[in-house]
Amino acid sequence: MTPDKVQVVIYDAPAVQASSCACGCGGHHGHGEPDDPLAGVSLELQTKALALTLNRAFPGRVEVFYINVLTDPRGPDLPQTALLNSHTFPAPLVYINGAGRFAGALIPERIREEVEKILVQP
Repeated sequence: MTPDKVQVVIYDAPAVQASSCACGCGGHHGHGEPDDPLAGVSLELQTKALALTLNRAFPGRVEVFYINVLTDPRGPDLPQTALLNSHTFPAPLVYINGAGRFAGALIPERIREEVEKILVQP
């Protein structure tokens, strides 16, 4: 049976993913790494853009949430906090309907494809 709504949750720990670069850049410029056009855009804003994209593609069928595990009151009790702190998986963690799907980047096209697969299931 096809679900009525798909829930996408982005778990982030900004201090955990920051690099040790002395300039405080988070490792996103001129240090041998390619420039990321979204490096200056917070993951929270990227999540809001993702929500708009998914709601345009699937009106009323997707809920998108951003959780900073370091500042959210639920953070200490979330298993995702332990994963991020252990560096087992890089931030962000993307969960769809409660299942971990992606780690290390927010890629709207891939997330949209996963949501579409769930919504078109017979």
